[in-house]
Amino acid sequence: MKAVCVLALLLMLLMAKTATAQSNRLPDSVNVMIRLHPRDVKNPLVDSVLVIFDRFDRTGAGIVKHIYHPTDNQFTVFKVPEGKYYISIYCMGFYRDTFNDLMFISKRHSNNLRYKLKRNDEFMPGTYLPDMEVDFTNLAITNIKSFR
Repeated sequence: MKAVCVLALLLMLLMAKTATAQSNRLPDSVNVMIRLHPRDVKNPLVDSVLVIFDRFDRTGAGIVKHIYHPTDNQFTVFKVPEGKYYISIYCMGFYRDTFNDLMFISKRHSNNLRYKLKRNDEFMPGTYLPDMEVDFTNLAITNIKSFR
């Protein structure tokens, strides 16, 4: 009879411990804020952005795949599961740019991502010449490995 009582008390103690452990569990998803900082105040605001989060271990392609409309060049991606991700951000509309990143999303880390937008100039025929830098050391003619 003592063994049955001890076993019953032990089971009740184990059940009580698991119930409190589940109530203290933290959520497994976090919110990620993405800010797009323009380098020049003349740059237009980004009107729409396609965001793709792919898992690093290739177990989940496109966990987050959504088009966002940022306000003041910032937006929040809600309920992203924790883990390491390949992050692809495609700015669509008038301002076009692409950002690729590898990031670990966690409750313990700051989940604020910042990307700098490139300078965007308006094209007028005959007035704009793009800056071109030619690296003469990487040409096929000057590279020794290309002759082997």
